[in-house]
Amino acid sequence: MTASTSKISQTVRLMIVDDDTSLRLVLRQQFEAEGLRIIQEADSLAQAYPMIADFNPDMVLLDVQLPDGSGFDICKTLRAQGFDKPILMLTGQDSEQDIIMGLEAGANDYIAKPMRMGELLARMKTHLRQHKLSDDARFDINGLDFIPSAKTIASRISASKVKLTEKETMILKLLNKNAPHMVMREDMLSEIWGFQKGLTTHTLETHIYRLRQKLARITDEPVIITAQDGYRLADK
Repeated sequence: MTASTSKISQTVRLMIVDDDTSLRLVLRQQFEAEGLRIIQEADSLAQAYPMIADFNPDMVLLDVQLPDGSGFDICKTLRAQGFDKPILMLTGQDSEQDIIMGLEAGANDYIAKPMRMGELLARMKTHLRQHKLSDDARFDINGLDFIPSAKTIASRISASKVKLTEKETMILKLLNKNAPHMVMREDMLSEIWGFQKGLTTHTLETHIYRLRQKLARITDEPVIITAQDGYRLADK
């Protein structure tokens, strides 16, 4: 394996989920040579789930075949819980079926073993850069300047700004993505909170109420409209 000359940012938090101890060691050594220092490893689904929740990685390298299940399952679960960082699937077979299943599960890309380090690094850099660009984007929401990466929304008239929570940011991103259409309450719960036990629409309604209170500090115009079965952004 040969490392790329262009370094990945040292602040990137990388999670490797693979039951091959030797491969994880080689990958860690190569990544450390690239300047990466914030790396966590897991060898099973059971180990990966809590570690990812605590570690909050910027990227996950996820093996398809794990001792206690399929990497496709954890990929689907992470996406359902709102994890939007890049996920690259590592597959032992360069098969079309694996590719389709991985992409349908929500993976950004796949790479077949035995992998070429230069190719893996190039793909990692591409997806990290694309994610950063999409997250650094500014959105115009009814005359307000919404910056998801900063978790802020500001008035373009008065320059007043409010700080948003992670869930409030995700709500606005989801509504903006689907505008001008309505998003069903159940779909919002699934997209933002995942399939957590005990969740009801009251959870969503509480967050919408608090978000509206914040928005009212910077604009007199309605931003989020309540529809019969969900919510949508107000018409511009």
